[in-house]
This record gives sequence, C-alpha cells and structure tokens, in this order.
Amino acid sequence: MKISDYYPVVYVADFEKEIRRYTEDLGFEVKHRPEIEYLEYAVLENEKKRRIDLVCSHFPSDSFKEGYLGMRANVDNYEEGLAYFEKQGYSLFGTAHESESSITALLKKDDGSYIVLFHHKRK
Repeated sequence: MKISDYYPVVYVADFEKEIRRYTEDLGFEVKHRPEIEYLEYAVLENEKKRRIDLVCSHFPSDSFKEGYLGMRANVDNYEEGLAYFEKQGYSLFGTAHESESSITALLKKDDGSYIVLFHHKRK
C-alpha cells in the first residue's frame, strides 16, 4: 500500500462562505466536490498544486468544531490503508462512503485526531 499524499482537512460551519474565501481571497480553485450523504466536501488546489479539503457536516448528531479536523491520506488500496491506520490506533468513525470513483472513510483515534482515508478507484 502506498500513501500518495497527505492534505489538511478543515471543518467549516458555513461551507459556501469558506469556499468563496478560499477561492476569491486565497487563490484556490475547487478541484473536486464529491457527493457524500450528510456532508458538503470540497478538495481545493492552488497554482502550486497545494491542496486543502473543506468539510461541513449535516449529521444530526454532529459535534465537530470549526477549524483543523485532521489529515486526508490518499491511498492506492483502501483495505490496506484501513489496516495500516488501525495498527496506529485509528478506527472507523461511522461508515465508509463508496462512489463510482472513490472510497472515503473517516477514521478517529482515542486522542481525538482524525484521518480522512481516501482511495481513488482506477479503471
């Protein structure tokens, strides 16, 4: 299993406001905007190919706070990536979301840190 990159994930309360701030004020563009039930999620990228993810939850029992949430880890094999982070003390928080092009899961550690595990399906 390879981890191709890590990106910071920021939790926001007003998703559209923050999208505008990152694109208009900070020079990012929206690269991806996956559809995930109960979440607004965007991957933003700047001209130097630096990325940041923004997420806003609409889960009924949402208890996240605005600000830094954790890191997104892109992996080439979802099952191996999950096993790798489980060995580090992370566990699946909720359920994984699978679409035609990706598998995404939120992992949580007892210390309160999070990893967004992201696998791009290759055809």
